[in-house]
Amino acid sequence: MGAGVLGLIALLGVFIASSGGGDETGGRFPKIGDHWHATYSIIICGETEPPFSVSPGGIHTHGSGAIHIHPSNPIDAGRNATLARFMEGIGSTLANDSLELPPSVKYTNGDPCPDEQPGQMFLRVNGISMTGVADYVPRDDDRIEFGFEVP
Repeated sequence: MGAGVLGLIALLGVFIASSGGGDETGGRFPKIGDHWHATYSIIICGETEPPFSVSPGGIHTHGSGAIHIHPSNPIDAGRNATLARFMEGIGSTLANDSLELPPSVKYTNGDPCPDEQPGQMFLRVNGISMTGVADYVPRDDDRIEFGFEVP
């Protein structure tokens, strides 16, 4: 092969790696240019919260109970496209042990629900319980439930 062809192949490899197309996770994380959707429900002590209003950013909602993930920059792409990042965009905070909903109502592991039983953060994706609610990166077509409940 000529030097020009080898150079073109090397350049193509760099482009694929930097765009996320060569990701060994098989598309597990959204890359710049993707447009994914995941439905979500936030449940607090057995009560489903209403969907959030329209929010800005590469990980946002249109107020319909869906998370829209279409990153246009690295801060909203890949492993950064977390539920915590989504919540930040709506003016809230989410950690693996706590959740703050507007207007400043906070739930932390061990706090009581109205029945006085201690609650904890939870995450269910497509009906399966998972850990790491804040760090979870939604996939296209996920059905996500998270919040605070009595275990």
